[in-house]
Amino acid sequence: MSRVKIQIYHESDAKGETTLVRTVWIDRDSDKKLTGKQAKQILAKEFPQFVKSYGVLLTKSDEGWRASRTIKPTEKCDYHYIWERAIITEEDSE
Repeated sequence: MSRVKIQIYHESDAKGETTLVRTVWIDRDSDKKLTGKQAKQILAKEFPQFVKSYGVLLTKSDEGWRASRTIKPTEKCDYHYIWERAIITEEDSE
């Protein structure tokens, strides 16, 4: 069995700040490597706010699978946004 770790960060490009907001662990019934399709399904189930009309957009990064969305404009600026990023990684549980 393996576990999937989803870390949610808030990032402000204007201030250059990154804050870890939440970490969630999900147990999987499979020992197979986590695929992008499986990561999308897990993220959509656990965090439906990342689902857009076209689905969940994930990119592969050195950290794992990554999804992002804007949540609100920064204070005093309408074109800089606070970004919410999800990093999905797989870890073996023993």
